[in-house]
Amino acid sequence: MQSKIILELAEKESCVIIGRCADYILRDRADCLRVFIHADMESRAKRIVEQYGERSDSPLKRLRDKDKRRAAYYQFYTDMRWGAVQNYHITLNSSALGIGKCVEILAGLY
Repeated sequence: MQSKIILELAEKESCVIIGRCADYILRDRADCLRVFIHADMESRAKRIVEQYGERSDSPLKRLRDKDKRRAAYYQFYTDMRWGAVQNYHITLNSSALGIGKCVEILAGLY
């Protein structure tokens, strides 16, 4: 069902789809830019505490657990490794570049 919704949305209009194995589902579309944005654990932990109100005593454990679930989900539905560079047109390190620069790069590519 999720694949059908993603395919219908991509067919209808320009959009940004985050996660949901959309890179895999849309892999055969020439008009799709597959992007993976990553950051080091410390930057990610700081961000979820500051931006999302995560308790400051457990963000690294929460991130590791969440990444483990994401990787398992992606592997199960795609038979590929989550975050592997060959699955994407471009990968960006938001802790090195900053979120604003990542947006600028992607807007330029679009």
